[in-house]
Amino acid sequence: MDEKMRAWMAGWKRTVQWTDWNGDGLETLSIAHNDEDVLAEGIVSGHFEAGKYDLNYRLTIDPQWRVRDVRVQIVNGPRLHILSDGRGRWVSEDGAELSDLAGCLDVDIAATPFTNTLPIRRLGQKTGVAEKISVAYVSLPNLIVEPVQQRYTKLAGNRFLYEGLSTGFAAELEVDGDSIVLDYPGVYRRLS
Repeated sequence: MDEKMRAWMAGWKRTVQWTDWNGDGLETLSIAHNDEDVLAEGIVSGHFEAGKYDLNYRLTIDPQWRVRDVRVQIVNGPRLHILSDGRGRWVSEDGAELSDLAGCLDVDIAATPFTNTLPIRRLGQKTGVAEKISVAYVSLPNLIVEPVQQRYTKLAGNRFLYEGLSTGFAAELEVDGDSIVLDYPGVYRRLS
């Protein structure tokens, strides 16, 4: 076993599950945290406007909760692999600069509530503080990435108001002690 694998095994690990609000879909997320990075791997089965989909994703996140590597794959469909320097510069897997995403520190994958954890952890807000951020949004089912504006406001110790500024969508999110979403009203429910 290599040293990196030993470090993962010695670090903090969790598995959580969500279902979509109607109970038709399921996500299982495995997350491991050590002193060097956070590795999050999710398997999602769900329904979207275009029909049923199965999706896998893997995010590598640095200790400050900045996304460094994003891999998303629709089973038997498109895949995406982009990388970030953690300061807002993004490149494709072949090294081509993605200037549209300049300034985005977080990623928001439409299929999972986990990506809300990224800015919540990274920002470390005090109650009553609102933060407007630019996010690399990954849409379904085509995995097109585009920058979007979002706002997070800490309402209380474990409650946040999420606002999609370009869509007008808003939801109050309740998170656990690790800032992982419990319920995302109308969208996802936590099972474990």
